[in-house]
Amino acid sequence: MSLTDWQTWEPFVDALRRSAPPGTDVSEFVGTVGRGAWQGTYLDDGDADLRRDHYRKLAREAARTGDRGPKADLDGALRALAELAPDAEQLVRVVAAGRPDDDAVELVALPPAVVSGPVTPILEVVLEPGALPAQYLATIVPPSDAAVAPSADPDAVARVIAERMPDAVGATPDEMAAAEANLPAGSHLPDEVRALYASAGSGNLKLTPEEDRFGGFEIVPLSGSFLREAFLPAARFSTWTADVGTFAPEDPSGRVQSVVGSPLWFPVGTDGAGNVYAADLAPGVNGHVGQILLLDHEMRAGAVYRAESLAALLVGRTASPAQPGPDEVGQGSGDQSSGTSGPVEGAGPVEAGRAPSSDPEALNLDPATWLERLDAGTVPETLKAAGLAPDRAHPPALPDAILVANRLLGLRGLPPIEVTRLTRPADQKRDGLLGRIFGR
Repeated sequence: MSLTDWQTWEPFVDALRRSAPPGTDVSEFVGTVGRGAWQGTYLDDGDADLRRDHYRKLAREAARTGDRGPKADLDGALRALAELAPDAEQLVRVVAAGRPDDDAVELVALPPAVVSGPVTPILEVVLEPGALPAQYLATIVPPSDAAVAPSADPDAVARVIAERMPDAVGATPDEMAAAEANLPAGSHLPDEVRALYASAGSGNLKLTPEEDRFGGFEIVPLSGSFLREAFLPAARFSTWTADVGTFAPEDPSGRVQSVVGSPLWFPVGTDGAGNVYAADLAPGVNGHVGQILLLDHEMRAGAVYRAESLAALLVGRTASPAQPGPDEVGQGSGDQSSGTSGPVEGAGPVEAGRAPSSDPEALNLDPATWLERLDAGTVPETLKAAGLAPDRAHPPALPDAILVANRLLGLRGLPPIEVTRLTRPADQKRDGLLGRIFGR
């Protein structure tokens, strides 16, 4: 049997009906099965709380008597289904109706333009495939008078490497030339960065541990490390629903330019916990070329100033103690300032990457409101993404979301969501009084 056969699903449909709270007319499961696992939401007459409350009572009774728990039959049926799809997850909606003849299973196939989320299988529709919010497209260049800091000292950087990593092997000139060629046109690696990599192409730079002072980092290789792209705007982007309101914090001292991320923040080291130290090739108006920034994996946008030069970090081990932590900046609030401290390109006429309300890039509306707009022909042509779950506590019903998503996809000629509906075969119908009595 396969997942497209009614007989495959029948044990779960019947278990879903039997496990419903007393008095339930229609029970529903919306979720995924496959790869040996399953997850989803149960609704009984449209309510997600009824079953939870019912199960708590049954679980307490089972614990007292030693009987099987209330989900045993359900989990057994789901386990059998999950084993039939070892290589993929199947999105499904299962309906156990008051009349077994009305039972149904809907296998849902989402096209690439439809994005799932933690609260709903249809979180948003990306109407312009590959598009990013405007603030994720903004680029930076160094101020015309940008210079290295007085503390910059390539020789000091090389001495630290020689002392702490005597067996290190430096990167070759060709490797440094290739890394520099990958930078935006006209950009160059600072002499301190060249000194670092000429002394050690990789390895762990450990400094003497001292309280409140820099203890070293693992050198990020010039090539082959995922950390070289991990903090670029596209890598920091998750979904339109989560990130359309994400803006980089502003450095009040004007040392760091305010963008989501940039290839001009050149990774040189990592603390091993997912955070990166980067040499800044495009500082703010009050910064220095080659200053060291911290790219914190808990920050969704921007960078934090760490030291005015690599030598200052390694030799003087200076830091900026007044810098806010990740809980205070860059957490993606639409209310945050996203002003810049240096020239920003690519934002166009929209200040700080924010689209005017009359020409939105994205909207997050409930299905009923989307239907009103679709019927009235008032879906903005500027729209790049359409969210369908503005209320995370009460996500839309899957059939409503599918209807709206397919109409939105049709506006741009994109492939629709496909639904394969399975029902009880005619020779298994349970019509009649006896079927209604013994159907549960």
